[in-house]
Amino acid sequence: MVEKIKQALVNHKTLIQNFSYLSALQVFNMLIPLITYPYLIRVLGKETYGLIVYAQAIVGYLLILVSFGFNISATKDISVNRHNKEKLNEIVSSVLIIKSVLFVFALAILFVALNFIPQARDSKVLFYLTMWMCLYEVIFPIWYFQGIEQMKYITYITLVSRITFFALIFVLIHEPSDYLFVPIINGVGAIIAGSASLYIIFKIHKIKLKKPLLSHLKQYCSDSFYLFLSTSSIQIVLNANKIIIGTFLGLKEVAYYDLGQKILNLLKVPLAIVTQVLFPHISKTKDINLLNRLIIFTTIFTTISYFSLWIFSPYAVTIFAGSDMLEAVSIVRILCISFVLVGISQYLGSMRLIPYGYNKLYAYATTSTLLIYFILVLIAGTSNQINIIFLSWTSVFVDLWMVLIYVYYNSKKGILIKV
Repeated sequence: MVEKIKQALVNHKTLIQNFSYLSALQVFNMLIPLITYPYLIRVLGKETYGLIVYAQAIVGYLLILVSFGFNISATKDISVNRHNKEKLNEIVSSVLIIKSVLFVFALAILFVALNFIPQARDSKVLFYLTMWMCLYEVIFPIWYFQGIEQMKYITYITLVSRITFFALIFVLIHEPSDYLFVPIINGVGAIIAGSASLYIIFKIHKIKLKKPLLSHLKQYCSDSFYLFLSTSSIQIVLNANKIIIGTFLGLKEVAYYDLGQKILNLLKVPLAIVTQVLFPHISKTKDINLLNRLIIFTTIFTTISYFSLWIFSPYAVTIFAGSDMLEAVSIVRILCISFVLVGISQYLGSMRLIPYGYNKLYAYATTSTLLIYFILVLIAGTSNQINIIFLSWTSVFVDLWMVLIYVYYNSKKGILIKV
């Protein structure tokens, strides 16, 4: 028995190392918001903090364009070609060039869009500074490190970036008028992380930046297009509620909803770690049995975690954001139902359909959730039922639909259960 365990550890050494690195990183990432969020919400106030979240939601749509699904498709390409240096040069060069062009295009879109966003009329500088999110997407090629299954680089680089952010928050932000330092500090962290990662890629790993053929650029865009549609649909739904709330209900309500999402995101950290670590492995092995065992374990874990959160959510909100944010408790309880649903859908969607080459089906599934979302919002809007509770339940229903449509496509293609 002991020998079997030792052999299993040896056989899965890379997976275990990557899991350890990402676990350490995510624990650190969980601790930082627990300290900085209460500080920011108290120092800046709910309205000002809500404006920052609103700007992040707007720029989040541009981030979708800049990423263009490469965090999945490029990871897969790097994983498959990790021992082919010439192919790696081509992939890295092509993706960086495409992302850079998309960043310039996104900046132009923002310049035009700010003239039509009432909330941005007196805060254009905030929106431009928030473009650090898109810059980070360009210069921090996480897809490369995931593809070669070297998560230690992601861990070290991100730790330095986050520690910089953590320290500067308390040094520079002391009153509501300091709110612009939030995107500035994040931007400094993004530049540090991006510069370090590019140094590792080009100097240590000896990847060469080359001028790719136009046909190669078109091919990489084509390969990633359906993944772009998929991630677009998911991110549109995630950010749309914040924009609707900020536009029609108020920036204070944005802060309540954002708190619910932040707690949900903290819960989803273990799921994200497993996905990041296993995706390259599943892309190579297509191990359905492993995925199904993970679904069972994850469903039990997330269900128990959710009911625990339901009981302790008032304490969690008070500790995390203060007693004046207790109105967010109901939002937290509703949104975190998605913790259970996402735990199931990740093993049916990106971890199963994409490794098997069903990118179009993955895109169809996620795009259908966008359609469902807009139908629900349209119905509520025409009947004057738009409110923060309804929008929270809409988000949960969309995640439930995602699970159901994934089950349907997996069954249709015979990859739900290995026979």
